[in-house]
Amino acid sequence: MNFCTMSKDNETGVVLLDKSFVVNYLPECDEKQLKVYLLGLTLCTLPQENDITFICDALSMTTEEVEDIFGQLADIGLVNITSYSPFAVTYKNIRSTFAKHYKKEKYADFNTQLESLFPSVAFTNINQYTVYYDFIEETKIKPEVLITIIKYCVNTKGEKIKANYILTVARDWLNEGVRTLADVDEKIKQMELSSEALRMICKAVGKKSEIDIEDKNAYLKWTGSWGFDLDAILFAAKSLKNKGGFAKLGNLLDEFYRNNAMSAKEMENYLANKQATYQLAYSVNKTLGVYYENVEYIVEKYITSWLQKGFEKNAIMLIAEYCFNKSIRSLDGMNKCVLKFYSQGCVSVEAINEHLASMMQRDMQIKKIIELTGFSRNVNSSDRDMYKVWTEQWNFDDAMIEYGASVCQGKQLFALNNLLAKWKNANIYAVDEAKSQGASITTANAAPAQSYSKEQLSQFFYSLDDLDDIE
Repeated sequence: MNFCTMSKDNETGVVLLDKSFVVNYLPECDEKQLKVYLLGLTLCTLPQENDITFICDALSMTTEEVEDIFGQLADIGLVNITSYSPFAVTYKNIRSTFAKHYKKEKYADFNTQLESLFPSVAFTNINQYTVYYDFIEETKIKPEVLITIIKYCVNTKGEKIKANYILTVARDWLNEGVRTLADVDEKIKQMELSSEALRMICKAVGKKSEIDIEDKNAYLKWTGSWGFDLDAILFAAKSLKNKGGFAKLGNLLDEFYRNNAMSAKEMENYLANKQATYQLAYSVNKTLGVYYENVEYIVEKYITSWLQKGFEKNAIMLIAEYCFNKSIRSLDGMNKCVLKFYSQGCVSVEAINEHLASMMQRDMQIKKIIELTGFSRNVNSSDRDMYKVWTEQWNFDDAMIEYGASVCQGKQLFALNNLLAKWKNANIYAVDEAKSQGASITTANAAPAQSYSKEQLSQFFYSLDDLDDIE
């Protein structure tokens, strides 16, 4: 992810300084602000990915110094800080930024309250107010609601807090439906009630700095929209062994959430099986003849889903082998085969092989019916569809179907379909009844059931034409 980017309405591909910047902003910038702004602007136009270390190295500044300067630039409306961890900024369209003007009296009360929250900060530049005005106009938030949010942020982080940080918090709260003073009061109450739980979590992940707004917001997301309880969060935190802090904890909880491991016990089982699951993904890829350096996506999209459906690991590998023999060489194609077996309730090796054996027996019976009509060819999906209708919907037994085939000797299979339809409408379901209609050919018995080797089943899977559209 690039740390410096252009807003979509400000992409030009070249480094240009707008006249609005030179006239309205440059006089307000000190030397460091100007250098950081111009270097960041240049980074936005480069094709390769960029990060904050480029500016730090070029200007011999620390990361904290560069981030602080970008905070100052955000306060005067030149950039937006889109993320604090990792740190990222977006350069704004200066002309659209500076073009807005507001009547002083409209926000007079707001200005007075704002300045009271920052007693040691001199608001001398109109742009320091404008960023708040723009936010109010854009979001339609009431000024008194924004003041309450600003007050909470200042009380939490001190008056050196940057406007962009405050507005990021305000936007997050608005997205959660916080719009009235009552909503804000309830949100702040929730944030404060989380403090004791957060102290326990901080201890578990080895976080020694003060609890901040991001930590509280993260905790409310984990317990609210994600639905984790404190015990589960603490288990996840302790599993990190004091490494990575809240960012890594959030990533781990996101992984648990996506894999439906919501309790401490489910998390423990997930972690215990994770290595085996990853090994299964590598084995499936190898069998299909595909390669992915990172199988995390494969595990989440396919392997975990198959295991959650109840498939045994050796059953998954068996399907992979069958797919390879069928020239199905993609995970998406294999997934379609997996779902076909799942729809039949076949999630074990035994069940899969029994299902294929049953299908083989069915195809042998259909082939016999075709031969009784006087033809010799392979069975196709259309034949299977008709046979399914005859046996499952029209309720004819094999003896009746075979007799009908002998009556239709020399004709295509659709002639047999028409004959069976007439018998169904006449309620004729016995060979003797059919013979009384004018035919006199006896039928042979159906072939007895038999067992098949793995090689035979694999070859049969390969011959199934209704899988030919899967890649």
